[in-house]
Amino acid sequence: MKRWQPTPFWAGVLFSLFAFSPFPFFVLTSHAASHDDLLVDALVNNLTHPSQPIRIEALKALEELKNPAAVPAFIELLRFNNLFGISTVPALETVTGAKLGDDWSKWVEWLQQHEEIHPNRSFLAWKANMYSRIDPAFENFLYPGVPYRIRIEEIVWGGVRKDGIPALTNPKHVKSTEATYLTPQELVFGVSINGDNRAYPLRILDWHEMFNDVVGGKPVTLSY
Repeated sequence: MKRWQPTPFWAGVLFSLFAFSPFPFFVLTSHAASHDDLLVDALVNNLTHPSQPIRIEALKALEELKNPAAVPAFIELLRFNNLFGISTVPALETVTGAKLGDDWSKWVEWLQQHEEIHPNRSFLAWKANMYSRIDPAFENFLYPGVPYRIRIEEIVWGGVRKDGIPALTNPKHVKSTEATYLTPQELVFGVSINGDNRAYPLRILDWHEMFNDVVGGKPVTLSY
């Protein structure tokens, strides 16, 4: 792997980043950080820097390094390229050798198939910071040190802010004979507990994606 050496300009940028970064550099592994580890961390963090010239220079430097640890961050930014004014497609194709263009969903699927690629050490802190710009409430779910069982890079934004899709909570029910708005072919989610039988129409749950109710004296939650 080619070792990238910072110019005098970049030496100042990297010093400023380590000294004044809005979030600390979290170490996710037990071994000491190498020169390349710290360099990739610094450059990835600068991909969302307020200054566009710094963002562009960081992207160029990461493309030259060809370090696969930056790939998850490239894919994250591909979805938000309008927000940060940079395209990570050339860097993605250079580092990975894959040619998937600007199709974010295809890159996500590609990354899922390449478990050998691990994000840079400060990726979780960087991702948490970026998502908190979408909605500060996301800090309650994604933050440095959060326990997780799946790959952090596979956690993606659902497209709305917290509670942007309200759950259907304790809905009013009618008898099946009164549900004239339904057709015999419509799909429903059926729940039967202690002799209490309920049907939740898919047509309605499409707008909520979750319901909270009490069926047969038992609290029930369904999410799909």
